[in-house]
Amino acid sequence: MLDKAITAFLENKKQDYLKKRVKGNTSEEDKLSFRQEAQEKYAIESWLIDASQRAKQLSLTSHPAKFVHPNAKASSIIADRKKENDGLLRSGNVAVELDVFGNAAALDVEKFLRIELQDKKTVLQHLEENTETIKQQFAIHEASFKEIREGFLKIRHSDLDQTSEKLKQVYFPVDDDYHLLSVLNASGIIYKLKQKTNDLRFSEENKRLRDELKKAKPAQTKGEITEIYGLTAVGYGGTQAQNISTLNAQNGGVSYLLSSMPPQLEKRQTQPPKNDFFENCLWAGLFKSDFEQFHKVLSWRKNNKDIRDKRDDIVLNSITKVKRLVENIRDINTGWSDSETYEGVVRWQKIWLDEKYADIRTDDQQNHDYLTNAQSYFANWFIGNYKQVTKDNKLLGDDDIDHIKSLLEQEQALLK
Repeated sequence: MLDKAITAFLENKKQDYLKKRVKGNTSEEDKLSFRQEAQEKYAIESWLIDASQRAKQLSLTSHPAKFVHPNAKASSIIADRKKENDGLLRSGNVAVELDVFGNAAALDVEKFLRIELQDKKTVLQHLEENTETIKQQFAIHEASFKEIREGFLKIRHSDLDQTSEKLKQVYFPVDDDYHLLSVLNASGIIYKLKQKTNDLRFSEENKRLRDELKKAKPAQTKGEITEIYGLTAVGYGGTQAQNISTLNAQNGGVSYLLSSMPPQLEKRQTQPPKNDFFENCLWAGLFKSDFEQFHKVLSWRKNNKDIRDKRDDIVLNSITKVKRLVENIRDINTGWSDSETYEGVVRWQKIWLDEKYADIRTDDQQNHDYLTNAQSYFANWFIGNYKQVTKDNKLLGDDDIDHIKSLLEQEQALLK
């Protein structure tokens, strides 16, 4: 008994044949004639003879040359590589079906060979294995079966044994010689990517969530809409997609390219230090005007209250700039200093700069260490950079240095 899948295929072929010929004004006599022709044309034996003769117009392949250039005529390539856990997206590591290229008018032969019988094997698999099942299905004498089988199996062989000048080529060095390689696309992988992308974007879960969000009063629901952004559609074959390959025709000639652009990272205005706050984050140029004003006050060579107040205001202004920078770093996600990137930062600076340690900073019994270090380091940093920026720095005396340090102790709240 003929398999239901084969019966359904031949019946559909009959109906398609009749639809093209039987119109509203077709006479009953002609209708009867067309039905008789369809019955004879798509009887199993007639179909097998015709289809097996046309199979040589097609070739099974994993890498159709026409995906590189629609006019390329090259040998049929079937990459049969061993599957390995090597982390590579390549032929052999992706389970995809073979593609078919050739005469578009013979693509119905390929559809017939891909019919899956009740045992889950395709007609082509049965023919390759020369099983008793396929002999029983075809129900023809042995000599005819052998001829038909050989005709169908020509789909696995190409009449061509060549490459094409229309293909992109790469000169690959090998010792003192080279190999000339033709770069081909694995169409099965191309359309497996499209299938998986569509499965993800148009899943039942995505549909459910989108439908809920379209309502005037969406109900509270759990879930997340999954989307792939930056997709580019690429077409093969234009209006003649069927001339490129079977898979291409089934997908309307359109596949996807995933975005290969680098991710759009939000630029942080302030970067935390990787080793030391004063070396990595404090830019002396930001304090240039402070150093110049400080030097100007020192050059007056006076030591009265107004002069000392102006000097103190300059130092306090610098501390305020440092405080703003510290607050910006604290605004970065809590616990940033736990990353391996910042393991070189000493603990007292992590306490000072990471909001994770806010409780320590507000505890007068625990914050003494980091405050003392912050005061001392900033005083040394300010004096050292003042000397570098100002050539005539001999005006800076020991009493001025001591005064800066004492001022920082008095105004330690600015560094908390």
